[in-house]
Amino acid sequence: MTNRLSTKMLFLHCLFAIFVLGGSVLLCSVFMPVYYERLEERKIMQAYSDIGELDLSALEERDYALLLSYEDENISFYIADEDMTPIYSTADSESAIHRNIIMKLEKFSYDPEVVSNNGKLVESVKLRGILTQDGRDYYVAIKDFAAGERSITIVEKFYVVVFLLVLLPISIPMLFLLRHFFKPVDKLVRISAQMAKGNYEEKAQEDGIYAELNQLAKSINQMSKQLLSQTEQMEEGRKQLLNQNVRQERMEKLRKDMIANISHELKTPLAVISNQVEMLQYTKDDSEYYIASIQEEVVKMSDMVSRILDSSVMEHQMENMVQKRLDMKEVIEYIAMKYEGLAKKKKLHIETFLSEDCFVYGDREYIEQAVNNYIMNAFEHTDFGGNIRITLKRQETSIRVSVYNEGRQIPKEELGHIWSSYYRNRTEPKYERNGFSHAGLGLYIVQNAVTMHGGAYGVENVSAGVEFWFTLPCLKSDD
Repeated sequence: MTNRLSTKMLFLHCLFAIFVLGGSVLLCSVFMPVYYERLEERKIMQAYSDIGELDLSALEERDYALLLSYEDENISFYIADEDMTPIYSTADSESAIHRNIIMKLEKFSYDPEVVSNNGKLVESVKLRGILTQDGRDYYVAIKDFAAGERSITIVEKFYVVVFLLVLLPISIPMLFLLRHFFKPVDKLVRISAQMAKGNYEEKAQEDGIYAELNQLAKSINQMSKQLLSQTEQMEEGRKQLLNQNVRQERMEKLRKDMIANISHELKTPLAVISNQVEMLQYTKDDSEYYIASIQEEVVKMSDMVSRILDSSVMEHQMENMVQKRLDMKEVIEYIAMKYEGLAKKKKLHIETFLSEDCFVYGDREYIEQAVNNYIMNAFEHTDFGGNIRITLKRQETSIRVSVYNEGRQIPKEELGHIWSSYYRNRTEPKYERNGFSHAGLGLYIVQNAVTMHGGAYGVENVSAGVEFWFTLPCLKSDD
């Protein structure tokens, strides 16, 4: 006759819970009130001692602060002089003094003791005493009300400690019981490990004492048969994968051949440039002609190299895009953190204004590359001590990322060209004084990355600087 493992585990779980919770509650109900009273007795005695050090004839602001600190812990004070004039009262002065002192004068003494409650947390712990200062007697009543938030917190902490103390000794025998019950499971795990290594000979026992494990054993045996029959299919898949690798290698060879052919074509303009430079060494009469010729050949080479890199970048992006749901706030916070050191080095002030609920669907690598290129562009064109501002905000159907940098604005005639690959304003030096290169491919990569994600991009000259931006279609936070 088979049993259900779940039934036995439920029984053990209930038994374990009864022992742990029952033992904890029992110990807590017996020892918790006594423990709480001891804590409060020490606190009240300390409060009485502190009051004895005050000048009760003229309480100062710091004295009131001391009393208030005790009141924050559910302790109340009632103090009157020998004429029953209120000195201090936590509650309404006259009625509280009358109720707690005048009506119970016979309970006050010069040698006060804390009145305990014999384990009843619903009542208060009290102390009544008489202090003498400068020949005058002062009647002091102190109460601690256990029905407060702090007492509940103490009960919770005490219960947790007791729970852990009970849990440890009960857990040890439970572990041994569980190991006994899970021996059949261990055997199934061992068989599964053998299957993972490709050994399908050993079969799981299907007629054990637990119904669930019998069903699992049947499933494992069926899976073993299926895996064995699929070996040939896997081998066929491996062959197909090898064929795909061969095709990729062929495409890579074609690409390299193309680059080699174009590189060969570069020899001609290089030879022309070399010849013109050599002629400039011997004559100055036609220097303008030779310089113009050199410039023409340089432009040809630049265009040729740009076309090679453009096609290479686009091919790489189209083949490797892996899109998933992205939180743009987290992406930009991660990127901005990497520039903190560089910002300190250039003494730049970076501000970020990042909105919540800005989710997109895209390839993180290329979106990060686009944001990085905008930020690096801002670093390149911002002088030491300047300002950079990164903004992320959600629009109606899109999110907008913008990077503003303080510095010189872009000439209007250049705004339409800066997105071209390897474009550089020829009025600028190749390297700025801050050491950054102006290769020109960064904005071109931004253009491609944003376009492939269905977004838009642009640049605007704003007050005292330039702002680059792009938008991407947004997702709802629950999409």
